[in-house]
Amino acid sequence: MLPALALLAATVVALLLAWFMYFLTHSSELRLNDSDRVQMLDFVRLKHNETTARKDRRPDRPEPQQAPEVPPMAASSNAGGEILAVSAPSAGLDGLDIGRGGLGLGGYGEYLPIVKVAPVYPRRALERGITGQCLVSYTVTTSGTVRDVSVIEAYCDDPLFRRPSVEAALRFKYKPRVIDGTPVEVTDVYNMFHYEKQPGQEGGGR
Repeated sequence: MLPALALLAATVVALLLAWFMYFLTHSSELRLNDSDRVQMLDFVRLKHNETTARKDRRPDRPEPQQAPEVPPMAASSNAGGEILAVSAPSAGLDGLDIGRGGLGLGGYGEYLPIVKVAPVYPRRALERGITGQCLVSYTVTTSGTVRDVSVIEAYCDDPLFRRPSVEAALRFKYKPRVIDGTPVEVTDVYNMFHYEKQPGQEGGGR
């Protein structure tokens, strides 16, 4: 009788222990699963908040502003020079090959400078009372400056007018000639300088 009761008691205790162990294991898994779910929810919420914060910190894109209009620069002469309107020569130019550049003479030619500098009247010519005119030819570069100035001897009344005419022509400024959107040089451009002594004037060319 006693061995049977002892066996029964041992069986009951073993079942209770087994059930208790199962209960503990199952409860731990439930708590672990719930903890993981909470951490996952917190993680997702945190990422969402960080994304929102980054979006809020982005500065507003400024509206494009229109560039201010720049007024065109007025043509100005070099230091010591003056704007000069040169009249057409009184002497005829029949027989002179004008070429494709044209005369750089106010009211006469087609390619006029935007800046003209008066030549210096030669002192020796002034002292001797020599007057006259001097024709020069040159090339206008792609930037509007002048190079390769030469005197047309047949239309220069006195050798004293050669040097001041060349020096004055080198200081001319032109608006570059543009063909098909590209600046080009213009050769065989002419300009006539007049040397006339005005009453009460010490000297000066035009």
